[in-house]
Amino acid sequence: MLKGKVVKAAGGFFSVRDKSGAEHVCRARGTLKRGKNGLMVGDWVLFDPSEENSVTESGEGIIEKLLPRINRLYRPPVSNVDQLIVVMSLKEPECDWQLVSRMLIFAEKEKLSAVLCLNKTDLVGEKEFAALTGQVDYYPYQILYTSAVNGSGLEQLEERLSGQCSVFAGPSGVGKSSLLNAIEPGLSLQTGIVSEKIKRGRHTTRQAELLNLKCGGSVVDTPGFTRLDFSKLEADKLADYFPDFDPLLGRCGFRNCRHISEPECAVRQEIGRSINPMRYDHYKYFIQELGKQEVF
Repeated sequence: MLKGKVVKAAGGFFSVRDKSGAEHVCRARGTLKRGKNGLMVGDWVLFDPSEENSVTESGEGIIEKLLPRINRLYRPPVSNVDQLIVVMSLKEPECDWQLVSRMLIFAEKEKLSAVLCLNKTDLVGEKEFAALTGQVDYYPYQILYTSAVNGSGLEQLEERLSGQCSVFAGPSGVGKSSLLNAIEPGLSLQTGIVSEKIKRGRHTTRQAELLNLKCGGSVVDTPGFTRLDFSKLEADKLADYFPDFDPLLGRCGFRNCRHISEPECAVRQEIGRSINPMRYDHYKYFIQELGKQEVF
């Protein structure tokens, strides 16, 4: 058997890339199609290739075994990644800041590095840009400002992608595929336009796919989404996924402070100083959302 990585999954078939770079079209054993063992892009597997097997020839290999995962994301459905690139546009469509916080929580939960990429800087003037970027003061993440149109920020983005397995995630229409095409034109990913009526983009990426980059990294371009549900998160542990709060741990008046209404709360005292007010509002909203369920 050979060792390989699943780079694409569609219609019950899996493209598996071996160590030489060759891709094999495979089916999976029945036990690898359900539950926690359900195969996804990014999985390392052991497989038996057929004699006539490639992405352009007939023949199917068989995936026999799923190797242990480092991590696993459910939305987007990928595994064994190093970092999450959260892509949002400053305009067309407007930035969904709450969705940003949701995705960053998942990065923290899965112990992934995270980068916030604010795209389409070419669509905003100087004053509007200053107002928008002011909303991310005190964010505890690297922030890149990019444009696939004029090339702004692409060099910094490529540096961040180098040597890493990254996931591009964000709503449709924010420019994920356009950014990847700008960094590496040979990818020729399909791009779309934003609907004037609903102010959202149309899905152009149909399934997750792992793409190799010349900079030495790889990236998963994923279908866009506008809603991200929490899974297996408890309200009492939500603060653990806000690194903004880390420097203030142990400084609250109560050991079990939830940073909502308790007196002598160090986190609430820092709102507008070292804590971003919008991030804190998101934290309160999520606490309320999680509190309505036993485990959400």
